[in-house]
Amino acid sequence: MKKLLLVLLPLLLLSSCKTNEEKAAELIKNELSKTLYDFESYSPIETSVNVAKISLYNDTALWNKGVMLANYMKETLEYMDKSEKAKELMELWGKPSYYSSSYSDNKYYKFKDEYTDAIAKVIVEGALCKVIAQELRDTLSKIDTTQVIGWEVSHRFRCKTRGGNAAIGDYRYIIDKDFKKVLLREDKDDKDDQYVRMALGTVLTDYWDELFKN
Repeated sequence: MKKLLLVLLPLLLLSSCKTNEEKAAELIKNELSKTLYDFESYSPIETSVNVAKISLYNDTALWNKGVMLANYMKETLEYMDKSEKAKELMELWGKPSYYSSSYSDNKYYKFKDEYTDAIAKVIVEGALCKVIAQELRDTLSKIDTTQVIGWEVSHRFRCKTRGGNAAIGDYRYIIDKDFKKVLLREDKDDKDDQYVRMALGTVLTDYWDELFKN
């Protein structure tokens, strides 16, 4: 029994002496083994660990609501763009008059309908954005933003894409205090995640009031 303890003790001491970076890297490696297309090509570059406090960008529930905001925001801006283009084409063809042709009249009414439809959707989608943004503000005002929820980890690595090309991944993770569970993952190079971050960035500003004040 004593011999077994003498063998196990160094191993236990070694495992307990892992740095936060090593603990995080081990958990992340396990997570990436489930998602990377070519995990055999995975090679870590750098892992940095900092304390994570609750925020719009670190809390899972708030981030998920940010995903909703980003989707509505994208649709709102797309409909705004459509309305502006339709308005330009309306003005190009001009209002029907005694001298206008039936062809130009039809074009005018076509783009007028497109403009009216786009504006209606801007109003609906924009209202949803303002509601979600206000909900996020209200939630954030009620929580303790000094509360530590775990660890924020930046992890860069090399891997091969589905096409076999070499690529570098740059992910941000929120991990629980015990390095046992990934709470949130953000791909810094992913356009959807970038859009969520941008949408969350509007929450504590007057972005939506300024956008619709006219």
